Amino acid sequence: MKSIFASSLGGLLAFASNALGQACQTTTLRSSVPTNATELALQSYSYCGGTLNASAYIANVDYDKTVSLYYTNAQGQSTPLSVVNFGYSSSIGNGSWELWTTSTPVYIDGITELLNLTFLATDIGETYVQTLNLPVNASGASAPTLSSPPAPYATPKGFGSDITSWLSINVGSESETAFERMFLNINPAITGAAEGVVVAARSGPSYTQTDPDYEYNWVRDASLTMDVVQTLYAAATKSKPKTQYEDILFEYATARATEQNDPNLLTGLGEPKFYLNNTIFSGPWGRPQNDGPATSAITLMEFANSYLSNNGALSTVKQKIYDSATFPSTAPVMKDLLFVASNWSSPSFDLWEEEESDHFYTRMVQRRALVMGSSFATQMGDANTSATLTAAATALTATLSQFWDPNREILLYEYGPVLNNKASYLDIAVVLGVIHGYAGDGVYGYTNDEVLSTALRIATSFIDVYPIANTTTDSASLVLGIPIGRYPEDVYNGTGTLTNGGNPWYLCTAAMSQFMYSASTTYGDAGSISITNVSKPFFDYFAPEAGLKVGQTYSYGSQKYNQAVSSLNGWGDAFMRTIKYYTPSDGHLSEEFNRNTGVPQGAADLTWSYASVLTAAFARAELRGQTAYAKNLANLGITANTS
Repeated sequence: MKSIFASSLGGLLAFASNALGQACQTTTLRSSVPTNATELALQSYSYCGGTLNASAYIANVDYDKTVSLYYTNAQGQSTPLSVVNFGYSSSIGNGSWELWTTSTPVYIDGITELLNLTFLATDIGETYVQTLNLPVNASGASAPTLSSPPAPYATPKGFGSDITSWLSINVGSESETAFERMFLNINPAITGAAEGVVVAARSGPSYTQTDPDYEYNWVRDASLTMDVVQTLYAAATKSKPKTQYEDILFEYATARATEQNDPNLLTGLGEPKFYLNNTIFSGPWGRPQNDGPATSAITLMEFANSYLSNNGALSTVKQKIYDSATFPSTAPVMKDLLFVASNWSSPSFDLWEEEESDHFYTRMVQRRALVMGSSFATQMGDANTSATLTAAATALTATLSQFWDPNREILLYEYGPVLNNKASYLDIAVVLGVIHGYAGDGVYGYTNDEVLSTALRIATSFIDVYPIANTTTDSASLVLGIPIGRYPEDVYNGTGTLTNGGNPWYLCTAAMSQFMYSASTTYGDAGSISITNVSKPFFDYFAPEAGLKVGQTYSYGSQKYNQAVSSLNGWGDAFMRTIKYYTPSDGHLSEEFNRNTGVPQGAADLTWSYASVLTAAFARAELRGQTAYAKNLANLGITANTS
């Protein structure tokens, strides 16, 4: 690395007016390109009306460049968020220099000092740094403040009979449809498909819909789908279906072990997907994705415990699920757990396969795997692995607090600079991280204040993004929940990218539904609701009529407690009703539904869509005390797996 220090930073102050007519104070450091051998120099900067404007001279020494300006926030701290990236503006002179600029709103974090300008010349493997240490003074109009969530457009209460009917265990219900369609994608009837694999969707070369090509076994999707199978296995009371689920789960364990031992792995166990014959996909892709080993281990540990409770043999669990050291071709769990323990702190790609960073979702599922794994390894008589997992879980847990951003009042979906233009730092992945990663020990559970604040911000962020959010009731005048997508800046439309192309997803909307049900259950288990400054906005939006006050605790059965819980239940059904409203009459669930029309699009029969509706339905049944719900669905059993 080469360090270049600013030699003459006592420039002149200039005043300019921007397009809005506000007076911006601009500090100009130099008016021409450097004449010495330096490779970069900050030309000017201003912090005006909450926006950081800056320009820099960058030597044209290679093609692929990354130019970043690091600063301290309003608290005088430098964090991974305290950085803005520049973009190419123009060539200078004979092309040996370029002007790069940025105009980035930073008012939420605030800014006090410019620390350094960094130029990464990727093609030649060089990094150039100009140390600055320049104090920054605000000018122009007052910087905006973080906007409050909107006023609620509806106040649904209680459970709806329409959702009860839609999710009932009856022929033609959505639960039965989701059950049947999900199992069509497990061990799919495709020539060459290995036992224990899950096709992500019914789109690809073997299906009528070929674009997008989802004819792969994704590690993540498979593990979350098999977790539903494990729930059915644990609930089934009829021997035939119970045996069916057991066989599938053992096949899945073997398939996962096969993946682990593929000789062509590019990033170890962080490989994201495999062909249906269970050989590695080695083409260009966002890798590694280190959440997959964690969720795979979670699912198989849950299955092992259910199997043992069903009088299964401990020796079978060791041979076919846990002991990778002795049985590497059949038992994947130990290997996955040790990978998580060794790699949890390494950046990896997110569950949407778009960005490499430190992700809340990934950390949550890794933590749950480590916490569960420590206990499970002890149960398997493996004290050394248990100790390793405990140490890793403790270290990981200590990092989770860094995701809370008090300036934005959210848990950041990733801890680092803005990536993929996601300046809101909002992503439903945080809610999914709680759903799939909460270990039941009070660490970032459903009623955590920071989680509640984040869920509110995520949900309401889509109101002004999707035109269909303006449709707030169905034909029976029942409340529709907000259609939920991945994140408000999303441009993926199911087959490619398009400006304003991102859409609501069935699984994302189901996640908000499940979150509401599970939060309600958690409050019931706790026997009270306590309100803080952080959690109050959540209840102001989702339970306004309860009128809950900061500093108060409302006991189970009290009027305000009942009002609040009824509202959470009502919103859970409202989000589910949105899925119902935009589901075709045949009950098939694609990946997305169009932001303008609500028409399904993207991958056909997305397996994760079906799994997410079923897990939300299980959460609703648990909340209502319907202990036979999962059992009755499980006892249906699997019919012949044909398309």
